[in-house]
Amino acid sequence: MIYANLLSAFLLTGLSLFALKPVAFKVGLVDIPGGRKTHLSATPLVGGLGIFLGIFLMSLITPGVFSDYGPLLSLAALILFIGTVDDAKELTVAVRMTGHALVALATAIVAEVQLNSFGAIFFGSAIDLGILSIPVTVFAIVGVINAVNMADGIDGLSGALVIVSLSLVAILAYSAGHENTATFCLLVICSILAFLTLNFRRPWHKKALVYLGDAGSTMLGFVLAWLMVSNSQGEDMIFAPVYALWFLAVPLFDTVNLLIKRPLNGRSPFAPGTDHLHHNLLSRGLSVSQVVIVITGIAIVFGGIGLIGISTGASESVMFQLFIGLFFLYFLFSDKIKAN
Repeated sequence: MIYANLLSAFLLTGLSLFALKPVAFKVGLVDIPGGRKTHLSATPLVGGLGIFLGIFLMSLITPGVFSDYGPLLSLAALILFIGTVDDAKELTVAVRMTGHALVALATAIVAEVQLNSFGAIFFGSAIDLGILSIPVTVFAIVGVINAVNMADGIDGLSGALVIVSLSLVAILAYSAGHENTATFCLLVICSILAFLTLNFRRPWHKKALVYLGDAGSTMLGFVLAWLMVSNSQGEDMIFAPVYALWFLAVPLFDTVNLLIKRPLNGRSPFAPGTDHLHHNLLSRGLSVSQVVIVITGIAIVFGGIGLIGISTGASESVMFQLFIGLFFLYFLFSDKIKAN
C-alpha cells in the first residue's frame, strides 16, 4: 500500500500543478522576467501549492501519518499562505519575518515542538536550553525557513537539497522504527519529485514550466525545520542535534556566510543579490543543471559524513567542531569561487 500511496503523491502533485497553471496566470501569480531574472517568459509560481496539495491529500489517507503530522501541515499551510501573498504582492522583509516567527512560536508553544537541548557539543554533558528553549526554537525555525528560501535561486536547486535532507531523515527514521516519520518524508519527496519534473531543465526542455516560489521554498523549509527539531530532541530522538547541521549544511553554509559578509560590505543581509554559491558557480561557466548536480553532490557528501558519524558513534563535540571548521574554511574562501 505504501508504494501505491507514494506513486499517488507523485501523480496528485503533478495533476495539481497542471490544474494550477492557468489559475496562476488569471490571478497574476507568475514570475515576470526582468532585472536579475534570466528566464524569458512569465512562469507560474505554483510549485509550493501543488506540492502541498499532494502531501496533504496523501497524508489524509495514509494510516498514522496525518495523526502525527496534521499539526505540521496546518502550520505549513500558514507559511504557504504568507509565501503566496509574498509572491503576489512582495511583502516587506519585516512583515515576512514576523509571519514566520509567529508560526515558529506556535510550533514551539502550541505544537510543543521545541529545541530543548543542543546535545553534548562541547566535550561534556548535554547543553540544555531551559527558559531559552522557545526563543532558540523560533530562531532556528525561521533560520531554516529562510536558508532554504535563499537556496531557491536556480531551477531545481532548493527542491533537490530538500530531497537530500528528507532522505537522510527517512533512512534514520526507518532504521529506528519510526515508520510514520519515514513515510511522511517519502510522501514529501515524491511530491517534490513531481514538481521537479516540470521545473528542472533538461536538454530537450530548456526552461521551467513552473517555479517553486517563496511559498514553496519557505513551506519546505518549515517542514525541514520541524522534522529536524522534532527528531533530534527527547528520549525518542532519531539523531543528535549536531547532525541536523550536517543534514542542512549547504543552505546553512551559504546563508550564514552571506548574513555575515553582506553587512560587512554595507549591504542588507536580506537584499537580493548574485553572491550565493550557485551564482558563483554559474560565473565559472557551469550550466544551471551542472550547478544543481554539483551542489546536490556536496550536500550528499555532508549528509554522508553525518550518517558515518552516527553509525560509528562519533563524539558530538568532534562532529560539531568539524562542522564549524569546514564552515570557517568556506567563509574564508567562498569569494574565490566566483570568476573575476
